[in-house]
Amino acid sequence: VARDDLPGLTVAEALRDSSLWRVAIATLLILAITIAVTVHQFPIIVDAGMSRGEAAWIGSLVGIAGIVGKLTTGWLLDRYHARWIGGITLASTAIAYPLLIKGVSTPPLIILAMMVSGYAAGTKIQICNYLTARYAGLRNFGTIFGFMASMIALAGAIGPIIGGIAYHQSGSYAPLLWGGTVISLVSAALIFSLGRYPE
Repeated sequence: VARDDLPGLTVAEALRDSSLWRVAIATLLILAITIAVTVHQFPIIVDAGMSRGEAAWIGSLVGIAGIVGKLTTGWLLDRYHARWIGGITLASTAIAYPLLIKGVSTPPLIILAMMVSGYAAGTKIQICNYLTARYAGLRNFGTIFGFMASMIALAGAIGPIIGGIAYHQSGSYAPLLWGGTVISLVSAALIFSLGRYPE
């Protein structure tokens, strides 16, 4: 099939499309905080009150939760509108992150929080990919998703730095986790605000 025969936006149309900008901004924000928490997850768990051995065990559960997240989200995206699946998934970490703050956390809450965080972390690139395909179409998907991939790469670059600065400035991961809570809600709101899939 020739590219011009495929449905979808031109690159110029994509640059003017508010839905794709919302997906791009939400992806940058949520992945920056996700990567910050993932890179620092071991000291975050220890700071929350778990031993180093327990933190390592919980870290392995996070990986399993991420795999479950990918499989479950793929199944759900095939059946329900992606703005609901994506919005709810991104918002879920707004519940998880506060449970990791010292003084709030307990061992069961830490495990629950990390499982939710791991589940959500496994879905975010998948959600971005799916939303880009649905709102941009296939005509120039490679070019348009290349822009989305640059947001993912930028998030990967700044996420660990954000986590390090937050801890260095306060001596605690609480500011990072509270900031992550706000970012989760903002990102989810951007995805919830998407309209119907274009024809």
